[in-house]
Amino acid sequence: MGKLIIPIVIGLCAFAWRIYESMDMGRTIYNHRPGVCRQVHGPVKGSEDIEVIRSEGIAFVTSGLIYLQPTRAHVEGKMFLYDFNQKLGTGQLKAKELPIKGSNFDQNNFHPHGLSHWVVNGVIRLYVINHDDDFKHSIEVFDYDPSGPSLIHKKSLKHPSFIRPNNIVAVGADQLIITNDGVAQTEIGNFFEILSGYKGGTVYFWDGKESHQILSGMGAPNGIAYDIKTNKLFISEVNYRRIHAYDLAKDKKSVTLLSTVNLYSACDNLFLDSDGSVYSGCHSVLIETAKSIGDCDGEATSPSQVLRIKFDSEYKIASVSEPYSNDGKEVSGSSIAALYNNQMLIGTVCKGLLHCEVTHPSVL
Repeated sequence: MGKLIIPIVIGLCAFAWRIYESMDMGRTIYNHRPGVCRQVHGPVKGSEDIEVIRSEGIAFVTSGLIYLQPTRAHVEGKMFLYDFNQKLGTGQLKAKELPIKGSNFDQNNFHPHGLSHWVVNGVIRLYVINHDDDFKHSIEVFDYDPSGPSLIHKKSLKHPSFIRPNNIVAVGADQLIITNDGVAQTEIGNFFEILSGYKGGTVYFWDGKESHQILSGMGAPNGIAYDIKTNKLFISEVNYRRIHAYDLAKDKKSVTLLSTVNLYSACDNLFLDSDGSVYSGCHSVLIETAKSIGDCDGEATSPSQVLRIKFDSEYKIASVSEPYSNDGKEVSGSSIAALYNNQMLIGTVCKGLLHCEVTHPSVL
């Protein structure tokens, strides 16, 4: 009997250590900024993902996410437009809500998550992951009408491969790469996926008509970014606190791993800057993130962190810096960091939107 107790105790200790480590317990957060930071008025139910259109100096923002949280089904999903050209000064910074037009669009079942864009015949086309009130998944396609401004709903894409889509990147007109960060469709199921280390995450390429699996066996693949100039794909793997760099095949149906960089933080969505740097909004203390996401409409907050990953020319080595960190009092639950010139927008899972000025490139 004594011989059985020892391995049982060792197993329990290993499991307890995994919980402690996976939840970032005992981690200390120090506050610092790249410059002056201010709240952006408009999104109050989160700003989960941000898509910057550099040629226009604008950004699209998703808000009102319900994700494994059926109790938030009453939250209205919205799309916002942020204009980087508005005067910073001392006045209020604002993101403008975009009305959505289209007779077949169900606004009441719209809870946007990740998004991306492609310019189709001179028109900005948005691809937005949606979870409805019953946590059924689709990709909603919109054309941007700047005269309103507004969004024109074009179509809804649905497919069995959209298992639990989290983020998306356009690699062509109506060609998308989608991350499924797991398989469970409930909060408790997702919790056990995390604790068990189950690698149920997948990545698919949608060619406009059909899906092709390009990656499987991943621990919550989440953020994704694509560099059209170098044909490189970047994917964050939340449960394992790392980011991968891949070469994307010409037919986009397979990838070749170039490198994996350990980030030691649960990094959410990815943003590719014009210089090739990859930015991410990260959850530096996951147990606090879990609490705050479970209390989106309450007072609970969680730390926010922005990491910058700069790869070398061969994408084998990367330097990592931290342009922003906060204990959650200024911005809670960071999910994305997007840059335009000397401005940074930090989005959140379900709390608000923060704008920071970048005083000098050295702070990045």
